[in-house]
Amino acid sequence: MLRLELEQLGGRGTMILTCGATPGIPGLMDVSEIAAEVDRLGPWITGFTAGGRDFGGQYFAEYDTRVRAFLNWLGPRRNDIRRLLECGCLEGGHTAALAAALPDAQIFATEIRAENLARAALLARVRNLANAHFRLDDLEEPAASLTEAYDAVVCIGLLYHLRHPEKFLARCARSAPILWLWTIYCSESEATFIENGYRGRIYTEPTAHPLSGVRAESFFPSLGSLLEMALAGGYQRIEIIEREITKNGNGPAVLLCATRP
Repeated sequence: MLRLELEQLGGRGTMILTCGATPGIPGLMDVSEIAAEVDRLGPWITGFTAGGRDFGGQYFAEYDTRVRAFLNWLGPRRNDIRRLLECGCLEGGHTAALAAALPDAQIFATEIRAENLARAALLARVRNLANAHFRLDDLEEPAASLTEAYDAVVCIGLLYHLRHPEKFLARCARSAPILWLWTIYCSESEATFIENGYRGRIYTEPTAHPLSGVRAESFFPSLGSLLEMALAGGYQRIEIIEREITKNGNGPAVLLCATRP
């Protein structure tokens, strides 16, 4: 069974979910045990393959090209990554990919929904990833995970669920010299709302949906305002990796890397 324990971060409690993996030993779960746990923890959004079978949902996040692009961007510098924070891990597919590709690093993955963390920890157990650690944390407030130092922060699909993304970006800049970020942003034609000098639009979150944020509103900044937020927060260089229109039509999206010394 998966195990919950409480870790103190900066004087505030954050729940940690451990997967019970053992370094150097292949995954010991058989297919029937995996199937039982998947059923118990379902329904799933993401899927994974083990023992020649597919489990869970239809989105196989371990193979996400945005994670692969980050690893390619790092190149030989991946050997310098010892502590990495993943913000908004959902059901742990990205976490598993990062932990497998960076075996000498400790991967700390945060999520606001405990049921997602349980699924993420199961996947790490199936993959026997002892370097994957899961934290129940609200990255809007108190954002306890962002009081620590990391070598890099990976944030794929969280920023647009936040009401105050500028605060989050500033915390990231204080915590790590590298931010790998993918997010939906507001098109210029829809940027009719201005707050703290940043342009964008307010989005009403369908909070009951498992892929939504947990607060009633979030703020989508325009691309220009997003870049200004990152620079004002403390990053000194921003590299635009890719821009796209999302397949579901939710808006334009950008993949970028922000760095500081």
